[in-house]
Amino acid sequence: MTPEQFNPKDYLPQGYYPWPDLINPNIAQMEIDMNNWIDYDYAYLSEQARKKYKKMGLHLCTARMVPKASYEQTIPCSRFVLNFVVMDDQMEFATVEEKKRDCERGIEILKGAEPTPDENGMFQHLALIRNEYKSFMPSEWLERFTENLYRCFRYGVQDETPFKLARRVPALEYFMILREYSVNMYPYLYWADIEAGFVLPKDIEEHPVIQRLRALTSRIEAWQNDFYSLRKELGLDTELMNLILVLQKGQKMSLKEAVMEAKRIHDADVAEFVALHENLPNFGIYQQQVYDYVMSLGIILQGLNTHYIKDTERYLAGGAGFAWPEQRVANEYKK
Repeated sequence: MTPEQFNPKDYLPQGYYPWPDLINPNIAQMEIDMNNWIDYDYAYLSEQARKKYKKMGLHLCTARMVPKASYEQTIPCSRFVLNFVVMDDQMEFATVEEKKRDCERGIEILKGAEPTPDENGMFQHLALIRNEYKSFMPSEWLERFTENLYRCFRYGVQDETPFKLARRVPALEYFMILREYSVNMYPYLYWADIEAGFVLPKDIEEHPVIQRLRALTSRIEAWQNDFYSLRKELGLDTELMNLILVLQKGQKMSLKEAVMEAKRIHDADVAEFVALHENLPNFGIYQQQVYDYVMSLGIILQGLNTHYIKDTERYLAGGAGFAWPEQRVANEYKK
């Protein structure tokens, strides 16, 4: 298999998963909102970068992940998608210390600190996200959302940085854990509470089966992302934190062998998720609500896969659709 022969839709076609493939009806207004935020609140980015963010269809990502949410509920969700994508992109070549500084500042704001007037739109939006979520979700939910964002920062974004900067892949066994967090999926999983209209009670929230289902959701999304981003990453020696590339380089596989093994890992996680969903433990009076909550996790995965296929230019071959950070070091890495 050559890179040109690889098409992720051959492996994860639309409708691949056993969950509903839905979209929020408010997409027209959501697109207007997204484009306005990009143009005015993220005006510190270059015009070229802003054009690329508009072509990523990030409002449609939100619309597919929370198809049943009200328009008002989609607003902080869409803000968060844009916020986190911009942060992830613009810190692509940052050091651990730089990432730690900005990530910790973001957590401070979500916990109640106010951004200073000179902080850019990314930090200003975090305060809006916090306040908008607080208007319709309980404080306990926001605490869980923020804590899981921190876990992704700490155990994913920061811990993968030395490998990215050194241009080397970690051992497969470690990568499988690291990627679960570096894909930054955990905070998004709390959107399932919004979709289901049900915040899990603490004892259910902490149940090992629920924790495992969240881990599987994050892992499956990581493998999805690795399939769809592979065309962007092939040929760029800075882009190695991808299951297929880790298998290829670390396990000395051909590209075809690595793709098939990644598909096997992905499908095994999906099968475990489905089996757990259909065999939930006894949650008493909350049984149907928990079942619906897990269904919402599945809808998130189905929606993300459709978004990759239909909506975005983010993963064009060679990184042509990616908003690379506009710093000297980025140009050095791309040479």
